[in-house]
Amino acid sequence: MDKLWKYSYNNHTTRLLAVIVIIGYILFNCPAEALVRADLDDAAGNATVCVGQANIRDAAGTVNTNIIATLDRGTRVTACEVVELTSDPSGQTLWCKIVFSISGSSKTGYIVDSFLSKDSGDPSDDEFEKEIASFPESYKSYLRVMHQAHPAWHFRALNVNRDFQETVNLESQVGVSLITNSANDAWKSTESFAYDWRTDTYIVYDGQTWVNAARSVVEYYLDPRNMLNEQYVFQFADLSYIPESQPIESVQCILNGTFMQSGTITNMKAEQVTYAQTFVRAAELSGANPVFLASKCLQEVGSMGSGSTSGNNGSLAGYYNYFNIGAYSSADPIAKGLTFAKNGTSDGNLNSSILIPWTTPYRAICGGSIFIASQYIAIGQNSIYLMRFNVNPKTSSQYGKHQYMTNIQGAAGESKKMFTAYSRAGILDTEIVFTIPVYQNMPDTPCSLPKQSGNPNNCLSQLSVEGYVLTPEFDALSDTQYSLVVPPTCTSVNVLAQTVSSKASVSGAGAVSLGDGVNQITIVVTAQNGSTRNYVINVARDLESPVNYFTVPLVATGTYYSGIAPDTTVEQLLSMFLMNEGYTLSYVNMNGAAKDPASKVATGDMFIVLDGAGASVYTGTLFIRGDSNGDGNISSADLTLITHYILGDGSLSASGTMASDANKDGKVNSADLTVIVRHILQTAPIVQ
Repeated sequence: MDKLWKYSYNNHTTRLLAVIVIIGYILFNCPAEALVRADLDDAAGNATVCVGQANIRDAAGTVNTNIIATLDRGTRVTACEVVELTSDPSGQTLWCKIVFSISGSSKTGYIVDSFLSKDSGDPSDDEFEKEIASFPESYKSYLRVMHQAHPAWHFRALNVNRDFQETVNLESQVGVSLITNSANDAWKSTESFAYDWRTDTYIVYDGQTWVNAARSVVEYYLDPRNMLNEQYVFQFADLSYIPESQPIESVQCILNGTFMQSGTITNMKAEQVTYAQTFVRAAELSGANPVFLASKCLQEVGSMGSGSTSGNNGSLAGYYNYFNIGAYSSADPIAKGLTFAKNGTSDGNLNSSILIPWTTPYRAICGGSIFIASQYIAIGQNSIYLMRFNVNPKTSSQYGKHQYMTNIQGAAGESKKMFTAYSRAGILDTEIVFTIPVYQNMPDTPCSLPKQSGNPNNCLSQLSVEGYVLTPEFDALSDTQYSLVVPPTCTSVNVLAQTVSSKASVSGAGAVSLGDGVNQITIVVTAQNGSTRNYVINVARDLESPVNYFTVPLVATGTYYSGIAPDTTVEQLLSMFLMNEGYTLSYVNMNGAAKDPASKVATGDMFIVLDGAGASVYTGTLFIRGDSNGDGNISSADLTLITHYILGDGSLSASGTMASDANKDGKVNSADLTVIVRHILQTAPIVQ
């Protein structure tokens, strides 16, 4: 009886457990769609992906489904039925079946329903698609997202008949596009005249801190697609004055939290007016958007003002320049701007129209606004973007020139201020027209900013081998390989290397053991950002007697060879060598480069003996007495070099030192200078 009861108990328990397992499997492993499926919206319609990136799955839910694609924000799709799940680990229970296109082929999948912004069916949606039809596809996804949020906005394509990379080249020229020196190193240019590799310093082109922006940063801010969002699209807005959509409240929103928030200034009628009232009056006089004028002012002088707005700047006290007009890139741009405020241009009529001299804040704001409107907006540079990047000039010669600012981030900064003002004033959804440039041959996807990284400098400031002189003389930026010859008794050398940047590391220096023949020592410098530079030293150490390889009628001093008459050619010298069977010669200059057989032999030249397998087995260095600098001639240049060496403010290579001993007394002194002078004057030749 006990056994039967126990068996029955276990049997029921087993069945119960099995049921629980099955239910658990259904709940946690089977697609939830299999449990509940309700068609909530049978009508197919157009929709837009409204999140940064959305995963598309082969079935609704995240359980036992696969990701088949990822769609970016703004991608257009066709929305079909909506599937409701009882539960899902992701917390998303509403999924929409969609039809979308990838690489020209149509696919079907499922997306979280809230990740879509569905067209209302209003005819205006179709009208909008027609409106943006002239834009490339890579623009449209961003425009659709903004249209969903702000249906009153309008977008117009400005076709720029110039190549995108050509424009990048123009805007990347030294001094054209600047960025603050406090920016990450990856965002600053290391091109010639923008960065000094020998001192690890960026060259300042404006004020005390503005240096050249990296080309990739110029690409990013020039590419309009990177600016197609609420905050940055305002750099494409028409800058014309439209009173009903640019009320004084929007101007005040720009000024809040700045030195122009409260307080008054005196207008030209001796009345006290606020800064907001002044910018509105400036808009009436100039025809320019007052919100833009206020944001441009703050972009130039900062939220706390500057020496341009204080009125007490040294000898230029009493003058104001709220837009830094005329403050061109220099060590003291503020002084240049205030000089403009005092003297204006050479055109008296223009000066009168822009209220020069700017002796009050009111005159400076109104006059500066008139200047900007007449010199930029009125000639077609009618957006912040076009004022920064003049890519739609009336004459082709002005393409990429006549640009208001050098700050590569300036247009984006002003745009953000305008967005904030419009938003706070509650006029963000008024009708605004944005004219957006489209270049020829643009990249398929928007240009991206470089990843922030560390210091780029991978140079050495010093490189030497203790007790020896490198040939040629060390040059931090040269890719030349260095060489030296050591005696057979030398079994190791001590390589000394110092990096330019304290943030860089070096490997390969220190004590290095030497084998027979030519030893190649590679010193690797690794910058903080991971980039590397190699310096190579070829150290020749010969143990075998040269008689094993060749005979030659020259004078051997260790591995150095003399007895060569000046003006001997390489071909003539090589003909003097009688090579043993199985060996050949390679002839190179002091830098390790092959020499023309018709060229002259020079101090520092080397001959390398190769065996049958092409391996180097012996290296000899040549010198001609009197040819101290290794140019193959005996001239006043050698006298100068030896003189500096004698005075202690110059150096000689090992072969150069031997060549300088013109009288063969084992010393380099004034006696050698006398011998060389006589040779140059042809009164007595140097005995080689």
